[in-house]
Amino acid sequence: MTKVIEKDNGYRVASSLRSDSHARRPMLLNYVVARDENNVPKLLHIPLGFGEETLPVFSSWGMARNFALSYASGEGWYVKECSAGELSSLLLRPYAGIEWVLFDPLPGRLSGGDAPTNLMARERFVDHLLLG
Repeated sequence: MTKVIEKDNGYRVASSLRSDSHARRPMLLNYVVARDENNVPKLLHIPLGFGEETLPVFSSWGMARNFALSYASGEGWYVKECSAGELSSLLLRPYAGIEWVLFDPLPGRLSGGDAPTNLMARERFVDHLLLG
């Protein structure tokens, strides 16, 4: 199977090309802020204010970069491109303890005590990735 990355309505998508039928199946790519620790990506997660943490996930590289510039202190942070399968695997294994996903958060908007409207339970987000 070959993967082709192209632009589709302003979003980067990966298309899987099947050699037997040449059918294309677009997959939206997601972006997270990460850094490598012992050859394993460590994803940026942030406190929500009610004792739990969230993983910010982005629909574009630029939004992820802007968020990283505001929230990722220290060196080595970068924007990591993830397919739905890769992000699901990360959320089901090493990040299963993270209860929430925050989709496309804006930098500087997380300081208030209110829960953002784009906050989603991790299980629901994984379902969306796998069924989407």
